[in-house]
Amino acid sequence: MSSPISTDPGPAEFIRDPHWETAQVSYTLQAAAPEDVQHQLEALRDAVSAIAPPGTFWRVPPARLHVSLHVIGQPRYAYDKDAYWAEIGATALAELAAIEPQPFHWRFDRLIAASLGVIAAAPPDPRLLTLRQRLLDKVPPPPGCYDPPYPLVHCTLLRYAMPQALPGDFAARVAALPCGVEWTARRLDLLRNARYPSLEPQILRSYRLEQA
Repeated sequence: MSSPISTDPGPAEFIRDPHWETAQVSYTLQAAAPEDVQHQLEALRDAVSAIAPPGTFWRVPPARLHVSLHVIGQPRYAYDKDAYWAEIGATALAELAAIEPQPFHWRFDRLIAASLGVIAAAPPDPRLLTLRQRLLDKVPPPPGCYDPPYPLVHCTLLRYAMPQALPGDFAARVAALPCGVEWTARRLDLLRNARYPSLEPQILRSYRLEQA
């Protein structure tokens, strides 16, 4: 049974996401969850949501579940992302056009209660890490405006709206939930997002990862 909502602040490691639904422009290379994967992730979101009272979590629509392979203009930093893209966009597009047209395959085998939300995680992908580093080398962010991502491939399932409602054993109960989601990414999308997190996406380019 879930713990009752407390007026005390949430545990220090769990934070109410202050950026939810705020106007934050970013340019991101993403793999959208295929429909079959969406259904599996929805079941996991329901299982996690059952651990805490209603209203504890924010959740994006199923069609917006994704893996971010690389964020070219990170949303949380206060600089003009569109001006930055106008400056580096041609270089970024040239690098993205050279992506090897082979699908990515990930097996999400664990759930983790991270600081801002619950993620489904897969082991590190050497090919993804190589791609990310190449983009960082060719299209460096403005100084001091880059947060290194999780080393694990991950998809954020839920974000905390009321972390004070989480039970004391929340992290352990999340980790104990079974997780085994196979995800094959056959297309990547370069998006301009206008509202965090990826709630108002505009697809600028799509890249097929299978030979025609």
